[in-house]
Amino acid sequence: MTNVPPRLRAAVFDLDGTLVDSAPDIARALGTALAQHSLGPIRADQVRPILGGGARALVGEAIAAVGGDRALTDAVLSAYTTAYTAEPVVDTTVHADARTALQRLRDNGIRIGVCTNKRTDLTREVLAGTGLAELVDAVAGIDSVPAGKPDPVHLTTVLDALGVSAAETVYVGDTEVDALTARRAGVAYRHVAWGNAVDHCTVIERFSDLLTLATETTRI
Repeated sequence: MTNVPPRLRAAVFDLDGTLVDSAPDIARALGTALAQHSLGPIRADQVRPILGGGARALVGEAIAAVGGDRALTDAVLSAYTTAYTAEPVVDTTVHADARTALQRLRDNGIRIGVCTNKRTDLTREVLAGTGLAELVDAVAGIDSVPAGKPDPVHLTTVLDALGVSAAETVYVGDTEVDALTARRAGVAYRHVAWGNAVDHCTVIERFSDLLTLATETTRI
């Protein structure tokens, strides 16, 4: 555990599976790419558990999920990138109370960042398309850092952009990758209840739960 400052200064969020449910759009793009190799389709509920590691890892897991050969990863990744870039925000939705909670956090002087293994340009498109862009102060996609999550530099890059320290920040995610990233960066972590199951994490049922952090005396 680490001590909490009297007032939290920043909240940083993962994107896919945390702030937004992008699985329907990702599944559609994966389906288009897989079909070119006589594979698929793949459903959104199959996609959600394999998000978080970046596009290459996602494609490899998707190929395996539909019984394909991971040797096809490069070819499928290229087709997936083309398909997803063309339509990244069609059926993507914002998770319940995210928009309201982000606004309330900002109203309380808390800066907002996004740390994601999605490309930065696509991240900004998704944030804009879901109406969240105006509530976010800094974004670091996987292409803007030397190494993506769980490398802690990915998260500390966002902290530097926000002008805050690890001790003044909470990171919110939905996967083991997110939890590990926070731990390596020395940042408090909160795991969303709708994410993948991860042991030894403090779980939040809704984003508004983050508003209570300012009065906590300890964090995990």
